[in-house]
Formats: sequence, C-alpha cells, structure tokens
Amino acid sequence: MARVAVVSNPLSGRNRRDPALSPALRAVTEPHHLFFDPASPQAIDAVAAELRQAGDIDVVCVNGGDGTLAHVLSALARTWGEDPLPEIGILRGGTMNTIAHGIGLTGRPEKILGRILARSEGQISQPTVVRHLMRVRDGLGPERYGFLFGNGVISNFLEAYYEGGDPSPWKGFKVLARATLSALFGGGFAARLTRPSPVRVSLDGTHWSPSSWMAVTAGTVDDMGLGFKPFWSVVGHPGRLQVLGFACSAPTLAMRIPGTLLARPWHHPDILDQLGQRLVLQADEPISYMIEGDFHRGGQQVEVSIGPPVRLIRR
Repeated sequence: MARVAVVSNPLSGRNRRDPALSPALRAVTEPHHLFFDPASPQAIDAVAAELRQAGDIDVVCVNGGDGTLAHVLSALARTWGEDPLPEIGILRGGTMNTIAHGIGLTGRPEKILGRILARSEGQISQPTVVRHLMRVRDGLGPERYGFLFGNGVISNFLEAYYEGGDPSPWKGFKVLARATLSALFGGGFAARLTRPSPVRVSLDGTHWSPSSWMAVTAGTVDDMGLGFKPFWSVVGHPGRLQVLGFACSAPTLAMRIPGTLLARPWHHPDILDQLGQRLVLQADEPISYMIEGDFHRGGQQVEVSIGPPVRLIRR
C-alpha cells in the first residue's frame, strides 16, 4: 500500500484558531502514514528530501493556507526535478484557501483527509484535476513555485489586507470595497495601492509597451480569491500562463473588477491579456512580488515560466 504524507503548518490561520486540529490529523495519519509539522518554511526542504527518499509516497496533503501550499510545492518541485510530483491533497487549513476553492474543494480538513486516507488504503484512485505550476526565478533566492503571481497593485492590496493582522474573507471584501470606492472618487487609498511601477515586461520574447505598470500578474488557475476570476481562459489552455498587464487608470480598473466575478474578458486597450510560457520583468531596482499571498523581494529581474503539472485532489 502506498503511503500518504501530511505536512501541517502549526501557524496557519485555521490551526491557530483550532489548536486541536493538527493533533487530530496526526492521530488519524500515524502510524501507517507520515505526518510532519515543520517549524519554519526552511524546514520544509528537509521534509521534501525525506519524502523523496521514502520512495512510496503517492499523496502529499497540506494542512495550511495558500502560502503553506506554495512552500510545500516549491520544496517538492525542487526535490523531484523532472520526475512527476505526488498527488496533492489540500486540507483547507488556511484563511482564504484560494486554490482549494478554485477547484471546488470544500469541507473541513479532517473530513478531506479521511476521504483521502480511505481511498489510499482501499487502493482506490484519487479524483484529481491537473493544473500547471509556475516557476519563479528572482536572481536571489531559490526557485519558487505557485499558481498565482503578481506585483504592483496586487502586492499592495495584500499588504493592506494583512495590516493589523486578523486576515479573513470579510476583511478582504472590506479592503476591496474601500479601494474600489477610493478609486472611483480619486481617494488617497487607491492612489497608494495603484501607484505605477517602472518595470519592463516581455512575454515569450515580445516586449510590452509601456514601461510603467500599475500591476503585472500571472496565473495558471482561474480563481484569484474572493470569487474573482481574472485568469478566465487559462484552464482551457494547459501548459500556458495567463498574463495581465494593467496600465490603465485606477477608476478604469475599479469599474472592471466586478466583471471578473463572471469571468469576463477585460476588453480595454490599457489592459493587456495574453497567454504565454515565459514572462520576464526587469527594473532598475529590486522587484517585489507575491506568490499565493506570500511576499518576496527579488533582484532587478524576475522570470515567471511554466512549471511542472500537478494533480490536485478535488474532493
């Protein structure tokens, strides 16, 4: 029987609110399967190395938020190299659970894990959906992997979202509503979020114009959280990134955000929307960006390219 490994982040939103959750998951996982609760993101690399050495791990379950998922997938992708990754079970142990929501996965962590373990022990195939990871190289740290990338207003919005702690979907909606109203009425909050970044952009070797952008963002999943689906076409084009470049005004962006709830195309000359495989950002100063809601600061060039496929368990 192939084994399941669970990687649990004790500092994720749900685990902090429910300290009994992680021990409960450990109790149903061990001794037949493996359970890890690394103390830091850096310790996840050692977990990935141990899983690789075990050789019989078919499923890796992640109990944490979207940032935890990105850290685990990054460690697995670096360790597995060109070999197929294990199937991934997302246990929805975070606050937003954007990637899980985007594939229609619902339920409490212990219920999701129970279904995965039962199928594994009964030698029943896990129901999966395939999504490609993005590989991010920033010239400073190791390669990182994830499904959502963004700079400019994307990073600025998340910074405002995390200010003061207590992140939640309700807080996200409040920050978005405040930003939208501020943009429509020329307020300072929107000006702070949407200040342009001087960055040069190319996609598959073709340079974009202009050379200053409110934001450049890319995804290999359609849902970016809070029900918004800006990457509306990427699911139908596996092996591609959908890249958006915003050179429009803040009011223009605010007027078009509601359309993403219905996965509508952007249809504006100052919003570029293209599919590709290799996005390069260059600037004269370090480039800040986010992957799955986690902030990073790279060098003066950041490359985002299509990465390996991963099979996500969808129920």
